[in-house]
Amino acid sequence: MDHPLKISLPPEMNSPEVKAIFRILGKGNVRFVGGCVRNALMGLSTRDVDLATPLLPRNVTERLLKNKVKVVPTGLAHGTVTAVINGKLFEITTLRIDKKTDGRHAKVVFSGSWEEDAARRDFTMNALYADLDGVVYDPLGRGVLDLDKKRVVFVGDPETRIREDYLRILRFFRFSLYYGGGKLDCAGLAACQKLSRGLSQLSKERVTQEFFKILSHSKAEKILGSMCGIGILKSLFVKSFDSRRLGTLVSLQKGGVDDVLLMARLVLVSGSLVKIDKWLILNRKQKSFFEKLAVLRINTIRIETSKIHSWVYYDGPEIALARLQLAYAAGRLSAADYKKFMALVSEPVPPFPVKAKDLMALGYRGAALGEAIKKLEKKWIGAEFKLERGALLSRVSPT
Repeated sequence: MDHPLKISLPPEMNSPEVKAIFRILGKGNVRFVGGCVRNALMGLSTRDVDLATPLLPRNVTERLLKNKVKVVPTGLAHGTVTAVINGKLFEITTLRIDKKTDGRHAKVVFSGSWEEDAARRDFTMNALYADLDGVVYDPLGRGVLDLDKKRVVFVGDPETRIREDYLRILRFFRFSLYYGGGKLDCAGLAACQKLSRGLSQLSKERVTQEFFKILSHSKAEKILGSMCGIGILKSLFVKSFDSRRLGTLVSLQKGGVDDVLLMARLVLVSGSLVKIDKWLILNRKQKSFFEKLAVLRINTIRIETSKIHSWVYYDGPEIALARLQLAYAAGRLSAADYKKFMALVSEPVPPFPVKAKDLMALGYRGAALGEAIKKLEKKWIGAEFKLERGALLSRVSPT
């Protein structure tokens, strides 16, 4: 007999809270499932520890409550309850079969079969289970091998899996990027292209979440180029979307991807907020960042020292830096100019030396006061912040 595959459980899967759940539900009645098992096999960290059980939700709830564990009925219709121990949340889902689906939601019946539960999952690498001893269970017989070969493969027939939930189209691209080394399974890709119209049935919230995970990746350009090429979310992408430009931009962005950097990437991918609104939801800050960065799509803007100072002063160094990165990625700046302007962005901006009271002493009020301040600010920025108060005030006449 072959020795079973075993993994060394990471701390989050071997915590006292997890051990308590396994003890309460009983040996053989609970296993780790999905992403945490996949990540443990790949040596990656995991945030969520999800569990599966043949026990019915009411039995899970009874056993947990009997042991004074808080239970939240997260999704009883789908067999999910959440155990809360020491502030940590653990979703426990009863094995199930999808009896009826509409591309967004599923009606399920509970099952006692690990094989049936595995057969309804999206990808073979997610149809893996493990017990508290680290023994890995692969009911479909190919999940471990596909994971080892970095193959993101739908469970069973790809079109059937996608019709159950059209979000799996976007998940196919995301998983191929994160866990498949960017390789796209041919059968899965063909099914995604054929059924891409089904994405219109999904909520913007779900599409946004998946799309931003793709856009945030350090090698997003290839996958997004493939998505654009076969018409996935085709109304989102600009016709001239150039994956090489996005690759250059991503290479310039170091560290984590915040909203400013994410919106810079979106500027290269999509044309306008009108297009974006069809598929994605941006919060107020993201919309503001996008609009400030999208101005660089206007080819008539001339980038020079005074422009950089203006960006830093009015919009801050983060926006200025992202604009520079966009300009360089779009081929509108040489490497030498990019380096020179980068140095300008990092320089601190001194406070504007003229105060409103200085102009009020000269008789300025209301709209005239505001206009005078703007004109002086422009002169001060054009002089690289070097004009002092007296020199600036000498350029205005008393009213």
